[in-house]
Amino acid sequence: MKALIWLDGGAASAPSTTPMLIQLVFLVGIFVVFYFFLILPQRRQQKKEQEFRNSLKKGDKVVTSSGIHGEIVAIEGDTLLLEVDKNVKLRIEKAAIRAHAQPTAGT
Repeated sequence: MKALIWLDGGAASAPSTTPMLIQLVFLVGIFVVFYFFLILPQRRQQKKEQEFRNSLKKGDKVVTSSGIHGEIVAIEGDTLLLEVDKNVKLRIEKAAIRAHAQPTAGT
């Protein structure tokens, strides 16, 4: 096997830090883009959902994430009692509430 030897005229050149700096700036730029387009909107959405759940009160008509419609009868910490029909009550987590129920034409 023959070894290849590169000759550069005898001048020893130090590696340039410019390409590494460009790569670092590029990676920081990618992180900033991810933060503003993915992470920040997700945090805003979570905060909005938490404020909605904290604003729930007795008598509110709501829809759960599984599509069950009902009226809040009692709130006990992170759980609530939801009346879905006459004398039919379900105990569910606040996190399962998706939205306020839209009034129907019959009510």
